[in-house]
Amino acid sequence: MPTLIAQCVMCYRTAAAQQGGRSEILNSGILIMLGAPLLVLISLAVLVWRREVKRRGASREGL
Repeated sequence: MPTLIAQCVMCYRTAAAQQGGRSEILNSGILIMLGAPLLVLISLAVLVWRREVKRRGASREGL
């Protein structure tokens, strides 16, 4: 997994104080925990988009 800078200062210092393998595990854990909120956000965005497309289609049919 490529090195990504996805850490707060506290996580960064904790990872820097640990050995290389442990810091990689911490980085992976942070990225994994980021997945659930992103999935919820993307799902909500798709839901809003679908409703908007449906609403626009219904308003065009009424013209």
